[in-house]
Amino acid sequence: MLVASGLVLLAAGCRSYSPRAVEGDEIIVAGKRFHTGTRVVTWLEPGGYNGYPEGRRMVPRPVSLREAKQPRDETPEWTVRRLGKVVDQFVLHYDACGLSRICFNVLHSRGLSVHFLLDVDGTIYQTLDLQERALHATTSNDRSIGIEIANIGAYPPDAVQPLERWYRREEGAAGGVVLNVPEQIKSTGILTPGFVGRPARAERVSGAIHGQNLVQYDLTPEQYAALAKLAAALCEIFPRLRCEIPRDAEGEPMTRKLPDDELARYRGILGHYHIQENKVDPGPAFQWERFLEEVERVRKGK
Repeated sequence: MLVASGLVLLAAGCRSYSPRAVEGDEIIVAGKRFHTGTRVVTWLEPGGYNGYPEGRRMVPRPVSLREAKQPRDETPEWTVRRLGKVVDQFVLHYDACGLSRICFNVLHSRGLSVHFLLDVDGTIYQTLDLQERALHATTSNDRSIGIEIANIGAYPPDAVQPLERWYRREEGAAGGVVLNVPEQIKSTGILTPGFVGRPARAERVSGAIHGQNLVQYDLTPEQYAALAKLAAALCEIFPRLRCEIPRDAEGEPMTRKLPDDELARYRGILGHYHIQENKVDPGPAFQWERFLEEVERVRKGK
């Protein structure tokens, strides 16, 4: 990474970026900033997470058939318009790490990447320009944007020890459930001072993914609100990305992998488990209908 005259020049395409967000709610797409209406910290800002691998170039997204025949150094630079002809999926993951700081460190150590992290307080971290091909969803990497949502994950009913470590019931009449970060984690990275995380539903949620019964605590309301605003912005920026989810024959949110031919044609928002049979995120507690309703409210409010 080269730094000169207040601009950051990245090896991947040598595009220049302004180092700070203007209003703190912007995402970066092919070098341009777009407002989302929710707090975003990019990799260029203090406290951000830089997903660019040191000393190596990013694996580029595929170009069109016409451009693929051109010499590499003659291939046009990504623009928002060109990217809009490629990106048509938004993939939701839970991170199984519980906090975005831990998730980023784990991904980076494994040579993986994702465009966004969504922490428990609703803060969104962008780690890469959306022109980059992130390594998060196998066959959908070329065409998708990925987000890792901070949540310790979903487990079989007889293996819920992570849930017991990460959540506790409050004392008193209210008896609500709060996020309980284990004591050994000394630096949470949560941006909101004094934040107390509460799942959107106080009880554990049970459900089946790929026919496997799982138990999970819900996301926080702050996460749902931020995710809806980000999704609404992405659907505006990328014309092929529909604010829809995979549904079964009865119109219910699908809880299995899409067949390969359907996945190849699919344009919209989907979970990791819609892409891979060995994945169950974002899990049975994720409220697809609530999420879509919030996205629609955001879009109508623009």
